[in-house]
Amino acid sequence: MLRFTMTLQEQEMSSSTSAEVADNKPRSRSQRTISVGENNNQVNRKASTHQDQGERKLIGIDGKWYDITTFIPHHPGGDIIKHFIGRDATAVFHSFHERDVLKHRKPVGDFELDEDPATEAFRQLQKFFIENGYFETSMLWYAGKFAITFCLLALSFLCVIASEKWYVHYLGAFFLASFWHQCGFFMHDFMHTQGFHKAKIDRWLGTFFGTVCLGVSGSWWREEHFSHHALTNTVNPETKWSDPQAHEAIFAQNERLFPLHNSLFEYYAIKVQHITFLPTCILFGRVAIILDSFREEKNVREWVAFVIHWTWICLLLSFLPSWYECLVFYSMAAIFEGVLHIQLLISHYCKPFYLENDICTTQNWYRMQVISNINIVNPVWMDWFHGGLNFHIEHHLFPLMPRHNYRKANKHVKHVCKELGITFDECTWSEAVIRTIQHLKKMSTHFSLNPN
Repeated sequence: MLRFTMTLQEQEMSSSTSAEVADNKPRSRSQRTISVGENNNQVNRKASTHQDQGERKLIGIDGKWYDITTFIPHHPGGDIIKHFIGRDATAVFHSFHERDVLKHRKPVGDFELDEDPATEAFRQLQKFFIENGYFETSMLWYAGKFAITFCLLALSFLCVIASEKWYVHYLGAFFLASFWHQCGFFMHDFMHTQGFHKAKIDRWLGTFFGTVCLGVSGSWWREEHFSHHALTNTVNPETKWSDPQAHEAIFAQNERLFPLHNSLFEYYAIKVQHITFLPTCILFGRVAIILDSFREEKNVREWVAFVIHWTWICLLLSFLPSWYECLVFYSMAAIFEGVLHIQLLISHYCKPFYLENDICTTQNWYRMQVISNINIVNPVWMDWFHGGLNFHIEHHLFPLMPRHNYRKANKHVKHVCKELGITFDECTWSEAVIRTIQHLKKMSTHFSLNPN
C-alpha cells in the first residue's frame, strides 16, 4: 500500500486548490492524501484521473513526490515523463539520470512502499558499479574506435576515387555501410550521454554521428529511444500507444499488439511476417528510418545536419562514372547496413509484452527490463560488430554505462538475476534470429482482424 501525504501552508490552501487529489477536497490539518492501490504501488484510478485532469502532476522518486507540472514541457528526455505521472518512477529515474539531478528540486510529499527485492538488489548493484568505475568512460577506447571508423569512410572514398573498376567501387559501398553501422552505435552511445556524461556535449556528438554521418535524425531517434528504454515492449490498447521501437505496421510480434492493427493491408502483411522479416530489415530498414526521421523532425539544427550529410554523400557519389553506378552503389551500401536493423529488433521481438498500466505498479521495472531483452553470446573480438547491443540486458538496466564496460558487468548482473530467480536470456546471433522468425510465425497464425 503506497500512501502520499502532503503538508501545505494554510495560506496556500486558501489561495489555491490546484493540488487537490484523491477526493478533490482539502484534508483537515492542512493535509491531502493520494491513496495508491493495495496491489504493490498501483495508483488508484481516482487519484490518477484527477492528476490527469487537474493542474498538478506528481511523480514519485525515492519515497518522495515531486511536482513536475511546469517541468514536463522542458524535460530533456521528451514526453516519456508523462507516462509516469502518479507512479513510483524511482527505478527508471535512476537508470536514466546522474545522482545529482534532483539536488535543486524540493519534494512536495512522501510515500512508503513495500518494495520488490529486485529494486533494492539492482540499486545496490548500480552503487557497486559507480563506486568501482563502471560508469567511467575510456576516452582512449573511443579514440581508437573513432580512428577505425573514419578509416572505413576514407577507404570508401579511396575505392571510388582511386580506381575505375566497378567491383572496387562496390567494395567502397561495403566500407560506407560499415562506417554507417559504427556511426549508429556512436549515436546510440552519445545520446545516452555515455561519452562525456554532459548532456549538451553528448547530444551535439550524437547529432554529428547520427544525422551528419549516418543520415538519421539523432534528436528524433533519441526521443523514441528513450521511450523504448523506459517502457520496453509496452503497449496501451486504450490509447493505442506502444513502445515506438517495438511496433511496426507490418509486424505484430505479440497478442497485445493485435488491437493496434485494423487494416486489410496490415492483416496480409502480418500473415507473412515471418517470411518478410529479414528481407524487410535488410532491403528497406535504412530507407524506412530515414523517411521516418524526415517526416517527424522539426529541429532546425537537425535539418542543417541533414544538409551536411547529403552534401558529403553527393560528393562521394559524384566520383562515380554514371547515375546507374550511383544508384547501385548507394543501394548496396543501404542493404549492407540493413544488418544493423536486424540487430535492433532480435533482442526484443520474441520477448513478452506488458500493459502500460502495469509498469511500475504491478510489474517491477527492473524485472521487466531483464525479461524483455535477449543477450547475444559472442567472442570478444566480435563486440565491435554488435556495438554493445550484444549486452542488451546490461544496457537496458544501466543505459548510462559505457558499452566497453558491459562485458565485465555481465557476470554481476547474471549473479543478481540468479539470486532473484529471474531468467537471464542469452543465445547466439543465429539462435536469436531463428527464435524471432519462429515467434513471428506463431503470432501470424493467431492474428485476426476480428478476434471475437
